[in-house]
Amino acid sequence: MKKLLAILLCIAVIFTFAACGGSNDEHAPADEPEETTEPAETTDVEYPEMTLTCAGLDKEDTAKAHDLRIFIDLVTEKSGGKITFNEYWSAQLGVATANLDTIGQGIADVGTVCTLYTPTQLPLSQITYCVPFAPSDVAQAAELMDRISAQHPEFYEEYEKNGTVCLAWKGNEPYKLYSKDGFETLDDINGKNITMGGVYYVPWFESIGAIPVSAPAADLYQTIKNNLAVGSFVYDSIYCDFKLYEVEANVLAIGLGARNCDVIAFNKAKWDTLDENTQALLQECATEAMDEFHVWEADQMAGWEQQMKDNGVTFKEMSEEDKAKWAETALAYQDTLQSWIDDATAAGYDGAAIMADYLKNGEEMGYTWVFDTSKYM
Repeated sequence: MKKLLAILLCIAVIFTFAACGGSNDEHAPADEPEETTEPAETTDVEYPEMTLTCAGLDKEDTAKAHDLRIFIDLVTEKSGGKITFNEYWSAQLGVATANLDTIGQGIADVGTVCTLYTPTQLPLSQITYCVPFAPSDVAQAAELMDRISAQHPEFYEEYEKNGTVCLAWKGNEPYKLYSKDGFETLDDINGKNITMGGVYYVPWFESIGAIPVSAPAADLYQTIKNNLAVGSFVYDSIYCDFKLYEVEANVLAIGLGARNCDVIAFNKAKWDTLDENTQALLQECATEAMDEFHVWEADQMAGWEQQMKDNGVTFKEMSEEDKAKWAETALAYQDTLQSWIDDATAAGYDGAAIMADYLKNGEEMGYTWVFDTSKYM
């Protein structure tokens, strides 16, 4: 009898255990932590200690230098302080117009390249200047360059030909026309000396009778003050940073659009010595810096405009009729889109295909060009 009871008791225990085991979900949390409490695979990366030489084109506290400032801070933070920078601002390592060479030759490891200064070395990047009346939204301008360079890696390859790696495209605010006496119509610009740069901007203004004057941003104030020019073709942050409202207190919004003037570039020889994790970090920080900059820039634009108003600046906007007239006049004077296609083709690229894709991308993003694009599609 005792033996029978023992057997029955044993069976009962087995069934009880099985019943509890059938409620596995209830009790899994008590058992499973042993599997999940093991140290998780770490995503932290040990970066090599290094100090990079950084070449900024402008004063550190200007809007034009802000994206590079963000990049430097991000890299230092995300590397845990392993990667630091020797910072040289205001083109201390060489003239601003040659910063591509400064970086490409290894005088600096990283810095800003202004594509406006490099029409011969970076012919593809000039596409942002040759199309009149482009999108005015800075993020949209940057996205347009992101799209076309993704379709055509040649945009990156031309940087490598100059000993650099392009890490991020920057959308600059829309250019406007600032002047001493004020412009309202195209006729007002005829015969006037205007500061500007770039091989494609020049014929636009020449087509309406303006006389182009070359002057870097740092020299604009004295150029206007000394009557070497009566107007400047720049954008609000430069206008405010250099207090140009003290010498030319009128602004005409001409609608020529935002541009991709600057990039963050890295010396290619140095880049090739870096491990993949360090390269990935630098690329990630450059992309994040530009995204953060574009948000900051959009927020600042209202502030720059208010600063201008506080300093008595008079605002005018060019009529849609004058914009259309100017586009037609400029392209009849010199078809800058075709000039760019010819220049890109001469440099060994399929200029016509790239231009067609550039214009199509703009349309797909919802932008309406103010001129007939059919001949380029």
